[in-house]
Amino acid sequence: MKHTLFFIGLFLILGCSKNQGPTRVDNTAEQKVNPAQTINTANDTITADSAATQIQAERRKTLNSISCQLSKIGNVNAYAPSYYTVIGTFPSSDAIPSTQIPKGIWYSGDYNFNNQTDGNLVVYKTSTGKVLWASNKYTTAATHLQLQSDLNLVVYQGNTAIFESQTYYFKCGSQNPRNTRLILTNQGSLQIIADGFQNSTVVLGDTRTEGGVQSPNYGSFFKLYTANPGPGVYPFQY
Repeated sequence: MKHTLFFIGLFLILGCSKNQGPTRVDNTAEQKVNPAQTINTANDTITADSAATQIQAERRKTLNSISCQLSKIGNVNAYAPSYYTVIGTFPSSDAIPSTQIPKGIWYSGDYNFNNQTDGNLVVYKTSTGKVLWASNKYTTAATHLQLQSDLNLVVYQGNTAIFESQTYYFKCGSQNPRNTRLILTNQGSLQIIADGFQNSTVVLGDTRTEGGVQSPNYGSFFKLYTANPGPGVYPFQY
C-alpha cells in the first residue's frame, strides 16, 4: 500500500510540473506566468553563491576573447531585415551608461513588442492578440528594462535581475559590436542586431518568431553564437 501511494504521489508531482505554453489571461494584454529562478544583481549572472559567480565571470572572459578573435576573420553572414522598429541602442563600450527602455508598446507591421507594467516582455501578433514570445517573468513590484554596457538586456525588480538576454558573449574587451540595437522586425521577430563587415547586419539574439510563429525559445533569447571559425561566423565590427 505504501509503495502504491508513493508512485501515485510521484505521478501527480511530475504531471503538475509540465511547462505550459503562452496564454493571454486578461483584458490588459499582459501575460502572467509564474516566475522562475532569480538572477544575481551585481553582474547579471545566474548564480547560487560566490563560487558560481567566479565560474560565470571566467566563462564570460573566455567567450569575449573568442569574440575578439572571430571578429578579425571577416567572413560575411549578411542579414538585412526589410523594415524594423528600433526599440533602443546598447552602449558602445563600458564607459557609457546603460540605456533604460520605458514601459510601453512598439509596433512593426502586424506585430508589437510590449514592455509591460507587470515586468513581462511580450511579442504579440497585433491583429489577433496571439502571444508569440514572452520573457516569462512578471512581478507585482516595479521593474525596469536596461540595455547594459556589458551587452546584456536585463529586467530588474529593484536591484535584482529577473531576466537577461545573455548576449554579453559578444563583447570584445571593453568594446561592444558597433551599433548594437534591440529591434522588432516587420516579420515579427524581436532581435538584438549589430553592424558587420561590408555593410552587413548580424544577429546576436532572436525570439525566433519570424512570420508570426510561436517561439520555440519561449522564456529566453536564441543566441546566434559560434566559437568555431568558418561558415557561420559572425564578423562584428567593434
